[in-house]
Amino acid sequence: MEYIYISKFSEEDFDEIIRMAGGNRYTNNPCITEKNCDYILDDAVIELKIIEEEPIEKESKQKKLSSLFCSDLKTVILNPRDLDTNGKRKYYQELATPIKNALKSASKQLVLSADKVGAFAKIAVIINNGLTMTTSDEFTEIAVNRAKNDTTGIDSLITAGFYYYSDTFDSMLITEFKDHHIRGQKSPAIIEKLRKAWFNNLNQYMTKQIQDIQIERQKGPIVDLFFELDGIRYVKPPIPWGKPSSFFGKHGRPREDSTGMVTCPPVAIVLPIFNNESYTYAKKHMIDRDILLNNLDEYLKWARNEWAISGDKFKPVVLIMITLTDLKALAAEFWFSDIMSTALPKFQELIHGILENSKELPKEPLSLNYIFLQVNEIGIDKANDIAFISHIKGGLHTENQKYLIKGERMKFEYAIALAASYCLSLDANTVYYYKNEDFKWK
Repeated sequence: MEYIYISKFSEEDFDEIIRMAGGNRYTNNPCITEKNCDYILDDAVIELKIIEEEPIEKESKQKKLSSLFCSDLKTVILNPRDLDTNGKRKYYQELATPIKNALKSASKQLVLSADKVGAFAKIAVIINNGLTMTTSDEFTEIAVNRAKNDTTGIDSLITAGFYYYSDTFDSMLITEFKDHHIRGQKSPAIIEKLRKAWFNNLNQYMTKQIQDIQIERQKGPIVDLFFELDGIRYVKPPIPWGKPSSFFGKHGRPREDSTGMVTCPPVAIVLPIFNNESYTYAKKHMIDRDILLNNLDEYLKWARNEWAISGDKFKPVVLIMITLTDLKALAAEFWFSDIMSTALPKFQELIHGILENSKELPKEPLSLNYIFLQVNEIGIDKANDIAFISHIKGGLHTENQKYLIKGERMKFEYAIALAASYCLSLDANTVYYYKNEDFKWK
């Protein structure tokens, strides 16, 4: 999908905020190599840290995160709410690393600089400009906790961030600027100057995104973050917008499809079966008649055994009845492959009929023998979606539910075709489906 990109907030942008607030850089001398802070404003020293790092991109982090979310599903949502207390603690420890390291560095720089210039207040500013694994509230909570527990040289902490969302038509930029007293000297007047300058500069920043066609646009919207380990995809989908799209309407915001699947893969192994008259005719006119074994009972036993022992859950065996009329439409003498060519269109006609009559799962299913498909639609990309297909006999609340596909990655269009194939294979009456959109981009 074609997204609108914006420019990244930079240290030069914050230089302008400091200037607007009445401050200046601690030094403009590039030859000074010792640690110092970035700015001086009134009687405060200020250190800026911009977080660009995404922990999920590191293999070591991927292994630690995957170990927290044990599952036999082929897509796992990195949702800390699914973890117990200990799991949540470990999860946020992994996300906290770049924040913790930045604040520990800021603390040392502030202490050294404050001693040199005799500043009374030490202020750290940490801006989330790339860690999209966290929401603004999560980023703030992590930063405040790390400032309190891992540093000694920060009096006040300002947490800020840019959270950019786009659906290719609408765009939304959420910004944050929050101050937190950590210890020691409070600086309400200085922080208020910074806050006012921040929002004044923000107006200029937004205007520049609209009017300046020359700016370097490197910041795309927040999208699915994912990694794959051992055949499992771990996904952090973006948060929902909170309101439907006025442009895309009832169909919702568009999703990406990186599956590369243009046409549906084969969803069955088709085997022809016969009644007495069609078998007799085939045995007489088929050139490679040895395939039909010695008699109809032997052939049907073989076919049903192939159906029973099929080990490919993505291609169940479907038995298609071949009639005498079907065979008489062939040449006077024919091959078994010609019968297969007759069986396939019959299979396609049957499966299309099932697909046309498939319905969303009603509160009280009319059928007591049906295939139930649930697809969990996850994030922006259909490649994240997973399917559950089961055979249910006895109604909605029956315990007689046999899972055929459980948590396999497949988009709805593929999954419902496979469900229809199972409907034929297991002689069920219909297909009911349900789309779980709890984590879908919408």
